[in-house]
Amino acid sequence: MACGEVVVEGRSVPRVANPRDTESALNWQLERIGSAAWLDWPLKFQRMAFGYANDSGWHDASDAVSWLDHHKLLHEGEAPRGALVWYHAADRIRVACSLGSGQVVGPLLTGPVEVADLRSLTTDYVWSDPHFPFGH
Repeated sequence: MACGEVVVEGRSVPRVANPRDTESALNWQLERIGSAAWLDWPLKFQRMAFGYANDSGWHDASDAVSWLDHHKLLHEGEAPRGALVWYHAADRIRVACSLGSGQVVGPLLTGPVEVADLRSLTTDYVWSDPHFPFGH
């Protein structure tokens, strides 16, 4: 992913269960299909989908990807259902949630929350578990 390279030694990051499980988070997102209220807030949308009411501690998706890369929490290849998909589009990094089979959900480039084929958005992506280490 053309997001810059972080060359540091990764550290172990404790994994805490999200307040909302994967299927509940996906249902929360699917219930908001068509909503334009999340325009330019894809990271906030994902954080709230997984049950965190307060800030993620990351400034934006680019900051999140740098942190996840630093901690060796990013993966390549097909994203499993419920994974956060970090992709490069319109000169910035965005995030959506994988529905599996190459489909993602979230506030996409045009603004409203929608389901899309990831390959129609970009070929430049990585994925991570839905991990919000600073969320609360």
